[in-house]
Amino acid sequence: MSMYMMVFLRIMLLISLAVMVFDFLRVEQLFIQMDRGFIDGFEVYVTRWPGHIMITIAALFIIANLIQFFRVWKNKRSIKSAFWVAEYDISDERTVQNTHKAVSAAFTILLLYSFLIIGSYMFIPNYFVDYIWYPLFTTASIPIVGLLTYLITYKVLQYK
Repeated sequence: MSMYMMVFLRIMLLISLAVMVFDFLRVEQLFIQMDRGFIDGFEVYVTRWPGHIMITIAALFIIANLIQFFRVWKNKRSIKSAFWVAEYDISDERTVQNTHKAVSAAFTILLLYSFLIIGSYMFIPNYFVDYIWYPLFTTASIPIVGLLTYLITYKVLQYK
């Protein structure tokens, strides 16, 4: 359950950051359009909820890490460096092997997915001018795909 929660919090942190950056880029794009003479003026409404969500998720992530830190520190037999990997118990050899295989699979998928996403930027350069969300959210999806690949591969190997 800890692994699901940590991966979910990391994914939500990335999504909330992407939404927050998108809000900034949307306003920046309007300023550029006004500077170039495409529009005369504009009204801006900056939503606050992406920032609130990001702060909440970051606080939950910090709390989960503190809980993990105290659990590791209280256990006399645990390895103290296990605090940095909150997803699993580092003292279990099978878990370490499964993590190695899951990280290898996630890295392979990340390389392939990054290649495809960066290649997709070549086909739609005019799309970026009108729809700034595409490069932002596709770039933000790269670590999300890596995290999901890691989680799925790890769980499949765990239940074998």
